[in-house]
Order: sequence, then C-alpha cells, then structure tokens
Amino acid sequence: MSRRIVLALSLVLLIAVSGCGGGASVETLAGLDGSALDAMAKRAETDGANCLVVLKGGELVREWNFGGSSPTALQEGFSTTKSVASLLIGIAQDQGLLNLDQPASDFITEWKGTKSEAVTIRQLLSMTSGRYYDFQTDYAQMAFFSQDKSGFSIGLEQQHEPGTVWEYNNSATQTLEVVLKRASNMAVNDFAAQYLFNPLGLSSRLITDAAGNAGLYAGMQTSCRDLATLTQLVLDQGAYQGKQIISQAFVAEAIKQSSTLKDDYGLLWWLDPSGAYYMSGACGQVAMAMPQFDVVATLMRATDLSSPQGLLTCGGESSEEILLEGINAASIGG
Repeated sequence: MSRRIVLALSLVLLIAVSGCGGGASVETLAGLDGSALDAMAKRAETDGANCLVVLKGGELVREWNFGGSSPTALQEGFSTTKSVASLLIGIAQDQGLLNLDQPASDFITEWKGTKSEAVTIRQLLSMTSGRYYDFQTDYAQMAFFSQDKSGFSIGLEQQHEPGTVWEYNNSATQTLEVVLKRASNMAVNDFAAQYLFNPLGLSSRLITDAAGNAGLYAGMQTSCRDLATLTQLVLDQGAYQGKQIISQAFVAEAIKQSSTLKDDYGLLWWLDPSGAYYMSGACGQVAMAMPQFDVVATLMRATDLSSPQGLLTCGGESSEEILLEGINAASIGG
C-alpha cells in the first residue's frame, strides 16, 4: 500500500478519534507526537524563529510561521548556501564538466604557477584548501564590502599547504563560483535555476554582487519550505519524483566525513553524531535531515543585515539542538 494511501487512511481514523474527544493531533498520522511538535515550535518561536517546517517520509507534517512571516517567504539563507553550492558542484560532476579531485586551477587559471595550483575542488568543498583566512578579511572585506566577491576571493594568497589544515573559509568557498561558471560556461545563478531550483519547483535564487558573481558562500534567497525540499532531496539520495537530480554517489560523499582533520564536516554539509546532517547558516538558519526518523526539519530566523555586527549578535539557542531534541521527543517509540 502506498505511503499516501496509508497517510490518508490514518487521517480518516484520526478525525474519528478526535471527534470523540480523544485529543489526538493530526501529526500522529506520520508517527510524530503533536504535543511534542508544538513544544518544539514554541521553543523556536520564543528563540526568534519566523518559520518552522517538518516533513516525514517526504510529506509535509506541520509548518508554523511566526511574527507575520510565512514558510514560503524568501529570506537570506546565509551559509545554507554553501550546502547548495555542494549540490551544484555535484550536478556539474555528474554532467562531466569537472571532477572533484582535479585541481581547481584547471578553471581558476589565475592560480597556475602559484602555491594554489594544486588545490583540488574537493579541498575547497571540505574546507581543507589552505587558502588565506582571517576574520576581518573573510567576513568584512569579502562578505560585506567587496563589490567583486569572486575576484577578491581568488586573489587571496595560499596560507597553508593544501590538505593540511581545516579552516571554515567563506572566501575559499566563493572561489567555487569561478570553477562552476567556467566549467559550465553559464552564469551560476542560471545553472542553479536550470538544474536544481526549477526541477524541484522552488522559488529560491542566488543573488549576485555588483560584478555579477553569484554568492556561493552565502546569499541564497530561500524559504523554510524550499530548504526542506532541498534537504529531502539529499535524504532521498538525490532523487525527486522519480528523477535523479544528483547522483547517489555524490550525495553519499557529500554527507560523510570528508577529511580526517574534521570529523563533523562533509562536503559543505555539517554532520551530527546522531547520524543527522544539515545545512547551517548564520543566525540560526538550519535545514536538517534525520535519517533515523525519516524526518526533515527546517528553521529560519529574521536577521539585521545592515552591518557585520548584526551577524555577531544575532541568533540565540542552537537551532540544531531545537530540531534534534524536538524531533527526538516527537518520534513515537524514538
């Protein structure tokens, strides 16, 4: 019997029970306890969330919006963009446009003859490229003030031998924009729309800087629902409605430990010891897959983008903890 039929029959039974004063909630049709979900939502709202979405088995179980927001309203996804960048690189590899283990300098020819010549695409995805990093350069000069973020990023120096240091590096991630643009001979925002966002029916988009570069370190305009769909795609091993959007092989690599230097990081995806994996952006933007429960949950917060200081003072309680603890409590028998 199909999942949809089972859910429909469960809903009929649930309505009958509820009508008799049983107090059951609709969420139990997907094996999740409604009161625990409501408690998670209250915790998220108290902590400043403006939307929360829960899927189980690929089906929408419940969604909440707070403060007049909506689960479909587009807002800044911050570094959840990085995880989407990973998917775009995977699609490009599937198309034969590049290989993760080839030097990025095959496309970033400005690195030929420099200490960055041997940096691989995989090392850029795993944060082990050794490219230059300091907080002021990365977060203020590049992320906030540069008008040509890709040009700025590829122009930085090599700081460490490739593959020897793990360093969370926005500028290194942004160099993937140059790799993808030159490998595909397409604007990256067009590539994303054609091969990822549009096939999934999403409204998300990558914004561009003054020089026309799409943001891959951050800058995706997205929503709670869109993040849930993207994360469900990964939970479903790259397939959507019977079509393989990204190869199973790439998805498997993206969500496993990518380096001995960092045990909780894949290819621009974060890993949790519980087996969950997730996108994470500044100020508590999180989209998490919990395979142990067959659940995807997303939480977003509104953020003041007027200055770099806004990013230092935003957020609150860990969104990852809110989702992990909430879904664990809601999972009947879990």
